[in-house]
Amino acid sequence: MKMKKCVIYKRTSSLTNCGDGKDSHQRQEQICTEYCKSNNLLVQSVFYDEGISGKVSVFNRNAFRDLYLYCLENSVKIVVFESISRFSRDLYELEVAYRKLTSEGITLISVNDGDFEDDRVSTLQRQIISAISEYQREEIVFNLSVARNRKKVRNKDSGYITLKGQGKCEGRKSHKEINSELVVLVKKLRRRNWKTKKQMSYRKISDYLFENGYANERGNQYDAKSISRMVQQ
Repeated sequence: MKMKKCVIYKRTSSLTNCGDGKDSHQRQEQICTEYCKSNNLLVQSVFYDEGISGKVSVFNRNAFRDLYLYCLENSVKIVVFESISRFSRDLYELEVAYRKLTSEGITLISVNDGDFEDDRVSTLQRQIISAISEYQREEIVFNLSVARNRKKVRNKDSGYITLKGQGKCEGRKSHKEINSELVVLVKKLRRRNWKTKKQMSYRKISDYLFENGYANERGNQYDAKSISRMVQQ
């Protein structure tokens, strides 16, 4: 049996899912490739939209536009992707793109959800699957938001706060998280002298710390800005 030509489409919605050590797009390609081998499909090319939300219009994605033109120029009539959510998370965009592509004779295949067909049952099924995918995405976003807020509250109670006085939940560790004793010492050195009413400057505090064996992660003397941050923590 003669093999049919196809292309594979991949998409990751966040740059945090891309790059070294991240396997989302690799997993997608592997799943699609295995499907193609099992279904007598010959992969001609792979197109990847990196860090693109599923809400973005399909034809506003650079890689998908390239895929579309490639299919037209090379008479490729089949597009394979992992799931409907990789294609689009927006019901309207999903239908518009589906009808545009099928009008060009292009067949869309979701490995997890099956072939796209132009009948009332398939249209409803497509919309239900897309709606479920969108609900799951929003549920994940909500759960992450709740987890971040809880962490902010815990860290505020523990004294791990941002410069704005809010509980810290992301970003680099503060000096207080790395070395709380150092922060206590800096604040002590910075206190106003009850006799002279003067404060030790950030530069003098830095000199004192370095002379007594305190250095940053690179082994260098703390700069005045770092001392200022310690005082505010």
